[in-house]
Amino acid sequence: FLADAAHEMRTPLTTINGILEGLQYDAIPEEAKPKSISLMKKETKRLIRLVNENLDFEKIRNNQILLVKTSFNATKILEDVKMQLSQNAEKEHDEIRIAAPSDLSVYADKDRFTQIIFNLVQNAIQFTKNGQIVISGRRKDHATKIVVMDNGIGMSDEQMKYIFDRFFKADPSRAHQGTGESGLGLSIVSSLIKQHGGKISVDSSPNEGAIFTITFFDEGFEQYLSE
Repeated sequence: FLADAAHEMRTPLTTINGILEGLQYDAIPEEAKPKSISLMKKETKRLIRLVNENLDFEKIRNNQILLVKTSFNATKILEDVKMQLSQNAEKEHDEIRIAAPSDLSVYADKDRFTQIIFNLVQNAIQFTKNGQIVISGRRKDHATKIVVMDNGIGMSDEQMKYIFDRFFKADPSRAHQGTGESGLGLSIVSSLIKQHGGKISVDSSPNEGAIFTITFFDEGFEQYLSE
């Protein structure tokens, strides 16, 4: 874990240090300083996000969070996440579309449900360019099923084996900015869904996009794991 964390922190720290040295020795032209400071600010936020995600993940993994589960309209959350991530999607020339009834009941912790959907959609944006991300939802027997589907770069069978592992990145060569870049986004999603007594699965092929399916069960029908 320490090796992975150190590796993740090295790049932003090196960037920040390089800019500070450039400013100290007047090696950065005056007209380039605003851009350099902006980059340093972005890298600092990236470090803060990485630390916060790790702390959050540790709490989730060690069952140190309290889930306050209620029944609420999932579609409202899907719409909110779409709005929050619309600018990120536009940068990649992606379209986010929602295919769900106007009132879709789900039994979950509202804040953590929002976090799960946010991370899944952000992940889809990371690996989709000039494409479409569809968030669909429907009721099934004593449960609510949410699907996040994209037509991005997809994954191989080998990559899918490790997609929910901590720090795993399906495509390490891509360095998009945003939540999920640390490789913790999907680990957090998986852990939170398990603590809800729900299920998550992924189906994908290289260059064919990815389909993440999550299931939240109604009160009394949760499928808690023994681990």
